[in-house]
Amino acid sequence: MSFYWAKFIKIGRDTFRYDTRIYLQLISEPKDSDACIGAIVGKNPGSAKASDPLSITLQQISLDDDKLLPNVRSIVSKAYERAEKEIEPRGYIQVLNIFYLCNPDLDEAIAVMSTHNNPVPCQSESMQFPWVWYVWGGENSTLSKFKVRFSGLKAKRHFYFDPVIKKVIDQKPCLRDFARHTQGLTHDVVVDYISELIKLG
Repeated sequence: MSFYWAKFIKIGRDTFRYDTRIYLQLISEPKDSDACIGAIVGKNPGSAKASDPLSITLQQISLDDDKLLPNVRSIVSKAYERAEKEIEPRGYIQVLNIFYLCNPDLDEAIAVMSTHNNPVPCQSESMQFPWVWYVWGGENSTLSKFKVRFSGLKAKRHFYFDPVIKKVIDQKPCLRDFARHTQGLTHDVVVDYISELIKLG
């Protein structure tokens, strides 16, 4: 049983994490018919690892001190409580990334990515989402080339938290916008925003 699931694919000596899902309720195994209730876009998978390094199917994630996944689950769960709505059975948040190489050191990950020609994006990027929350941090000229493809991401609502004005911005971030990561983020403002989206359905 787990809240966190993903596919881990080995390409050369490097591991890439795809189709990462954060379930709001414990499940014994994921299904294709499970409901995606929203998505989040981060930089790249950090310290979380495969529980079974030999499997290439959806499997439980070993968090290994990864904070993003449990933070997102906590925030969205609180939003359902605040909206006084039942959590959709088997509902999950899709995790998308600027790139999918697993490495907690961003600079090192960027350097390794330069050795991979045309890195494969996650197939889930083509989905239609109820909402997408961007948490990919501030301007970074090296990362901008990866961010560009998300301009075509399909969702009813796009948003991010701007740490300068301390408000949720109801649109896709531009390449120069600072889309605050969840680390150190005060949950309440984003919980309020997502709870309103949940009420609207």
